[in-house]
Amino acid sequence: MSTQESPLTTPATTPATPSAPAGVSVATRDVHLAFGSNRVLRGVDLDVAAASTACVIGPSGSGKSTLLRVVNRLLEPDRGDVLLAGRSVLGDNPDHLRQRVGMVFQHFNLFPHKSVRANITLGLTRLKRLSKDEAAERALHHLDRVGLAHKADARPGTLSGGQQQRVAIARALAMEPEVMLFDEATSALDPELVKGVLATMADLAAGGMTMLVVTHEMGFARSVAGQVLFMDHGRVVESGPPEQVFEAPESDRLRHFLSQVL
Repeated sequence: MSTQESPLTTPATTPATPSAPAGVSVATRDVHLAFGSNRVLRGVDLDVAAASTACVIGPSGSGKSTLLRVVNRLLEPDRGDVLLAGRSVLGDNPDHLRQRVGMVFQHFNLFPHKSVRANITLGLTRLKRLSKDEAAERALHHLDRVGLAHKADARPGTLSGGQQQRVAIARALAMEPEVMLFDEATSALDPELVKGVLATMADLAAGGMTMLVVTHEMGFARSVAGQVLFMDHGRVVESGPPEQVFEAPESDRLRHFLSQVL
């Protein structure tokens, strides 16, 4: 008796997340995130090359800050992936990830009852497990990088807003991260204090720190970024080198945005 062969069936597979190109330090792939019915991120893809600076610009509410929080695992995406050095980090311990990815927020979040030095050494002793002496030495080194070694024993409340933000930058740098994220680091500062913080960030970029920067400072984006991404309604509408984005925008939406901010 002959038997009829059954057709071969192949189980359905989920497409693998596309990998990041060689030389890319941090990347996102098709990242989506919603808060209830509000779709904040709608399929965001980005690549930030190692030792480069990418600036994210766009109107308020476009998803820029949310994107940074997803990269640092302060928020978990509904769909998509985040890659660091070509490998997904969504399954990693978030605390370990945040030792590799530093973040500076709009507000300084310094402990007012601790000295500047103690604000920096706290994470070094608790997370990095450094001795008090090693932590103090590293704190002074990074305070010196931002021009504030002489304020090591001061309390944050005695510093200007710009100085406090530079302490926050030193605190993030002291963890020796691979990538630095800046979320509108100058937006809470008085105008006369912005220049010093931007100069510190520009020095980091010149020194080869990989940075993803959300900013309203168009002059900084023009002069420091290797790549500028324009976001609107949760999507990257346009991206490219600064001269392309600022001088030859392709979309009507970006042209309108630039007409309002430049």
